Amino acid sequence: MLYDYQLGIALPSFAGLKVKNVVGTWSYQIETEYETLTGTMKFEKDGKELTGEVNTDEGQTIPFTKVEIRDNNVLYCELEIDYAPYTVTITIDGKKYEETLGTDEGEVPIIGAKIE
Repeated sequence: MLYDYQLGIALPSFAGLKVKNVVGTWSYQIETEYETLTGTMKFEKDGKELTGEVNTDEGQTIPFTKVEIRDNNVLYCELEIDYAPYTVTITIDGKKYEETLGTDEGEVPIIGAKIE
């Protein structure tokens, strides 16, 4: 089951997020009240643009409709699941991230790491 999420993950301000830091495959684990959601997020460079997708462990592939690096070392992504828009704001600390996901039902912890 998927929920309407807004994900925020923070980067140290001195790091300066670069495309090369983002490109690759990142694991994710979301602990909800009902279940643990796991899978990967894959980011690639297509010319000058970043593209990406979410691959759930249930076999679903969901492309990001927008992927961009924003000010303050933030990777911003948009996707749509069952006609519902989702935004993901990721701040990376090296090859790991840990944050809380805000949902209608409260906050959900998210952890992950770069796996390739």
